[in-house]
Amino acid sequence: MLGMREYEPDYVDACRSRVETQVAMFREVAQASRDHGDADVSALEGALESLEYEYFNNMLIVLDAFFVHRVRPGKDTSTNALDEVRVLARSLMENGGTVMADPEIALDPERTVLGLSVGDPITLTAHQFRRLSDAFFRAIQGKPSGDR
Repeated sequence: MLGMREYEPDYVDACRSRVETQVAMFREVAQASRDHGDADVSALEGALESLEYEYFNNMLIVLDAFFVHRVRPGKDTSTNALDEVRVLARSLMENGGTVMADPEIALDPERTVLGLSVGDPITLTAHQFRRLSDAFFRAIQGKPSGDR
């Protein structure tokens, strides 16, 4: 497949809808687990926290995969959500979940959505994933990002 500079709005909307559905499903399952009625939910909370990190780290990889053929605009040195997702997804797949330096993309943690630096562990919460995916979709659609 050739590199993509733009995506059809219907495709972007469908991808956003799939992401929103997955986030909602996670929240429903987590809430149903908490509402189960057991008196001691301490073990459950720990399990849900671990599941949340794994789930949303994997959702970040899925988000990147939806748009994996996107073309970077050359030697752009600005930090944006598209590059942040690319670096984090690659770090999850190739570096055991720790942010790694990318020779082509220099992320400035002060200007990223999540503020992660090289060497930081990637343990995304639902809230963090939502912030990053919202900024990512704005960037895919060519809209300015109001999020750091």
